[in-house]
Amino acid sequence: MQLDHIINHLGEEHVPQTIAASPPIYQTSNFVFNTADDMQSALAAENEIPFYTRGANPTVDLLQIKMAAMENAEACLMFASGSAAISAAVLSQVKAGDHIVCVQSPYSWTKKLLMTILSRFGVSHSFVSGDIESIRKEINTKTTLTYLESPNSWTYEMQDLEAVASLAKASNITTIVDNSFASPVYQKPINYGIDIVVHSATKYLGGHSDVVAGALCASSSIVKEIFKGEYMTLGGIMSPFDAWLMLRSLRTLPLRLEKVVNNTKILVPFLESHEKVKTVFSPLAKDFPQKELADKYLKQIGGLVTIDLKTDNIDTVKQFCDALKKFKLGCSWGSYESLAFPAFTTINSMNYHNTETVINRIRLYIGLDDPESLIDDLNNALSKV
Repeated sequence: MQLDHIINHLGEEHVPQTIAASPPIYQTSNFVFNTADDMQSALAAENEIPFYTRGANPTVDLLQIKMAAMENAEACLMFASGSAAISAAVLSQVKAGDHIVCVQSPYSWTKKLLMTILSRFGVSHSFVSGDIESIRKEINTKTTLTYLESPNSWTYEMQDLEAVASLAKASNITTIVDNSFASPVYQKPINYGIDIVVHSATKYLGGHSDVVAGALCASSSIVKEIFKGEYMTLGGIMSPFDAWLMLRSLRTLPLRLEKVVNNTKILVPFLESHEKVKTVFSPLAKDFPQKELADKYLKQIGGLVTIDLKTDNIDTVKQFCDALKKFKLGCSWGSYESLAFPAFTTINSMNYHNTETVINRIRLYIGLDDPESLIDDLNNALSKV
């Protein structure tokens, strides 16, 4: 199915064309019925028929149809945040006594879920480098889940999705991958045998810094079980208005990503050649160690680039950051604005595991700005180093 059909037409066939070009917002908590039989039928199929907006809502349902199609999945659930989607996905696959194999440096809230929350209920975990042998080595008779993030969102390590999925299926182990870095436009993990794909939809999928959201895509059977369990019980649902904002955002997703990619392709060589930059982390970098995996799985590279400055002085790093003007200081990414996230800001945070914080490391997100203005901004800030 073509991407332009998914984002512009799929699921909208029954919207009266003479009423609204943009789908309506069903901003209601409750739905009412003409007869008791109608009400009973709706409640019996609460995941499909609107009964109460915590379950099904037409605006949210339309977004879920599109997201599932974009990931080549059978079904999707949208959540109020990426961490809600990740938590629901992980919780749905484990019970007390189970074991999880997880990549070494996942999203901070994923790491906190494993280390702080699930450990209280007897679910153990092993962090691994992510290569197939490191995963194989840690699998044991209690392993029920392998959690991947490919690429991750700081130093962009990748995993061989096809090989991991094959290994996991042979032992009846579920695989989950966080696909936020690539988006479903540039990577489709389900095509390679991954069971569940999750997103921080706040990033590229939202794209305007005005909505926090998460997505979970999988088979109909997996999604149905999560709907009956973690989705309805924990209640981390997306509001109809946020779903409408997401629908708006999907219309321009390919165009926004194209601009981000073109900008990044200009800035990475600039950063690699700059005398004040020690290391550039990006699948586009000349010395990226996993070029083969990037070529196999990623259609394009997004806008995240991490740099290590040639200094160990935190005050110098602060001077660099404070000199930035086009790059705003912020933690997220994937929207229109260009951002810089200095790693040292996590040192005193209660929510980051920062025992190995690299003081001179800064994650840049290359947004929709003119690339020359971004280069000028970086040049000015690097002069402070």
